[in-house]
Amino acid sequence: MKSRAGITLLELTIVLAVFAIVAGAVLVGVNTRASDYRALQNAAVRLQADLRYAQRRAVMEGQRIGIHFDTVNNRYNIILSETREIIRTVYMDVNLFSVNYPSNTISFLPRGTAIPGTIALRSGNLHLPITTTLSGGQVRIHNIEEVN
Repeated sequence: MKSRAGITLLELTIVLAVFAIVAGAVLVGVNTRASDYRALQNAAVRLQADLRYAQRRAVMEGQRIGIHFDTVNNRYNIILSETREIIRTVYMDVNLFSVNYPSNTISFLPRGTAIPGTIALRSGNLHLPITTTLSGGQVRIHNIEEVN
């Protein structure tokens, strides 16, 4: 019997194919997570800008301006609170996971203050809470968290 030293071309091809499959799966997972992260960041920045817009408009016009969150249709409306007139409708690219405000509406008063509460956005298994505070109606974007 002859003993062989080294590997055959077929063995090398099989090892490279397995390596390519594993590397591809890892890259797809990393790319999906990065995409979810970017989507959450972009949605949070847009929502923060719209919250500040509603706050400024409430102060300038001297009337209550609200943002009503519709988690079923994944959107929010900026509204004049007294007349319920819709100023703007924004559809979200990520999921409006939960809203912790009375009637799913945050209202900015004419002096710029707001009811404190939390809005949670989700994309894939990433979760991003956004809170508003009573004093000055400040908006805070928290760190993105991973949930299972």
